[in-house]
Amino acid sequence: MKNNPFIVEIENASTCLQGSQILSDISWKMMPKENWAIIGNNGAGKSTFIRLVFGDLIPIHGGTVFWFGQRQLVPILEVRKKIGVVSAEYQADYHRNASCLEVALSGFFSSVGLYKKPGHVQTRNAMEWMEYLNITHLSKKRFHSLSYGEARRVLLARALVNEPELLILDEPCSGLDIPSKEVFLKTLQQVAKLGTQMVYVTHHTEEIIPEVTHVLFMKNGRIFKQGGKKKTLTPEILSDALNCSISLKEDSGRYWITGCKAPEKN
Repeated sequence: MKNNPFIVEIENASTCLQGSQILSDISWKMMPKENWAIIGNNGAGKSTFIRLVFGDLIPIHGGTVFWFGQRQLVPILEVRKKIGVVSAEYQADYHRNASCLEVALSGFFSSVGLYKKPGHVQTRNAMEWMEYLNITHLSKKRFHSLSYGEARRVLLARALVNEPELLILDEPCSGLDIPSKEVFLKTLQQVAKLGTQMVYVTHHTEEIIPEVTHVLFMKNGRIFKQGGKKKTLTPEILSDALNCSISLKEDSGRYWITGCKAPEKN
């Protein structure tokens, strides 16, 4: 019998950083046509989980991570060619004041700035993505002159130039004002409709676009709950995962917190 294809498969993975165990017994599988939201409080283990998905961390105690249907060791650089990443942290670390086109082109080389001359096909592809994301007018501008929202969309173009099979979005709306956030989320909906699969890390349920199909809750370095969005994104599960009493309302495929009561201190 043929194994089912998968995008990422993590089995019994635990991780340590600086001598402390951060994640414990993580088992998770992402299948084709799925888009996942990862939710949890600060310190729940979301960013470490993402590093595991990206291949930036190796599990301890015999845990395994496999990618793109291959249950065997694959060079991590080959895996990363199929994964794009966008994060507010990466934006802050992109210290080279290159043009926006150069920033997009650097995605072909996984570099900060350009150290190789891109080919004509690469330049054309980068410009096509910038056009698709409606940012061609930014191509000659310096990256550090942009607004937060513009810069985030340029980094999205950078993540997409290789046409990745998986797009990791680590709190991508952090620092954006409300109009910029809504523009960015609409852009992600366009990208999702192209078939690019996503893992979206957030604190905010209203950022979960309708194209997200599944939700995973992290709590204390473990998976608290995971499954289809309709079954898992409920006030009860959200309240238990975040340790507070939450009211939730769905409207047009988006989920809005309408009330939150913090736990009483003893």
